[in-house]
Amino acid sequence: MSKPASGAARIDIDVTPQAWYDLILRRCGLTFRHVRMPDVIGLVHNQMRARGIGDETVYYQLLAGQSGASTEWDALIERLTNHETSFFRHPPSFDALRAHILPSLRAAKPHGSRLSLWSAGCSTGQEAYSIAMCAMDDVTAGDFTVWGGDISHQAIKIARQARYGQRAIAPVPEPYRQKFFTKVTGSSGAEYEIVEELRRRVKFMTTNLVEPDGFRPSHDVVVCHNVLIYFSPAAVTRAVSWLASCVAPDGYLLLRPGEAPNDRPPGLEPVVISGVRAFQRRSPKSAVEVRS
Repeated sequence: MSKPASGAARIDIDVTPQAWYDLILRRCGLTFRHVRMPDVIGLVHNQMRARGIGDETVYYQLLAGQSGASTEWDALIERLTNHETSFFRHPPSFDALRAHILPSLRAAKPHGSRLSLWSAGCSTGQEAYSIAMCAMDDVTAGDFTVWGGDISHQAIKIARQARYGQRAIAPVPEPYRQKFFTKVTGSSGAEYEIVEELRRRVKFMTTNLVEPDGFRPSHDVVVCHNVLIYFSPAAVTRAVSWLASCVAPDGYLLLRPGEAPNDRPPGLEPVVISGVRAFQRRSPKSAVEVRS
């Protein structure tokens, strides 16, 4: 019989599919509305085999005794999540950044101050780089840093490489392709690498939106798209509340329309921008209204 890495003795418990569902939900906030539970259990068993553990109860106890940021949770999350994303995936949000949000922030900020923009749930980096392209393209943006966070270590590793295939860059507007990508030769043929001037402004980290471990940054823009749809209602509420707390005075939170429809980010006010679900933390001196 296998034992947990700690050497703890096996305790007999009934590890049902519901028990796995509850554990994964509690640690990561993930639900599996569009995936059959037997398929999820199959992925769990695949990871057990990779670890050389043949006893499901032992593996459950191993995970239940570790935090959501542990190495074993990282490995399991890689199997349970997909990294589907693309550049400029929700065009109205990026239009809003260019036309309204970045100019209004610059108007409210002291001259020369640095903007901080966060892609929460950035997957393999396309959203974070898209935000950076918009900021680089805005002559009023000045100095800025884009932060990309995701629960997947593997996704963050790919994001840091800053290389993408021909199909991946297809949604990028042609002027941006010319300005921000360099064609290089990769292991599978031609690839397109983000230019150094843009790449150095984008930083990546692993982040769990459900278990942030006390991490509470302050950003002028927080973008969270196509992430909350995978969370349970309770996890959505916790994540939206935490995301809202990370918005700086005069800053904005952008959610994908249709995501978290019943959750109003605490402390933020709705902003009317066509096609975008946007909220702003109004500072006492802020009088900037953004309208379509």
